[in-house]
Amino acid sequence: MSENSPARIRSKGWSWMPVAAAVAMFLAPALTPTPARAAELDMKAAASNYSDSCADCHGESGKGDGKKSADLKKKPADYTNCAEMSKLTDDYLFNVIKNGGKSVNLSKDMADFGKAYDDDEIHALVAYVRTFCKK
Repeated sequence: MSENSPARIRSKGWSWMPVAAAVAMFLAPALTPTPARAAELDMKAAASNYSDSCADCHGESGKGDGKKSADLKKKPADYTNCAEMSKLTDDYLFNVIKNGGKSVNLSKDMADFGKAYDDDEIHALVAYVRTFCKK
């Protein structure tokens, strides 16, 4: 059998299957969407981070009525508005929190928190913000 015969090539391909499966199993938790990971998130820390960084504009109850909201050109998002919140993906909210409003053509008054919080903390903030919408 020559080195380049179909049987030889096929056997080389199968040798990578266990490696590919191991890599997939290793990466799966990192690729799991935020809602499925919500149980892993520290919601108590997220509530504290929200209170520290978000409530001044978005309000303690998430209605967009924080003490600084009156000074802003555009009213902050109302997280209790389920109809509007259902249109926004977790990835979108993550991006807004991490990179600021300017990154998605929203108000530049929405600061970026990518340096203040790591990705897991931002995912937790997204999950926490979702709790304001009660259907």
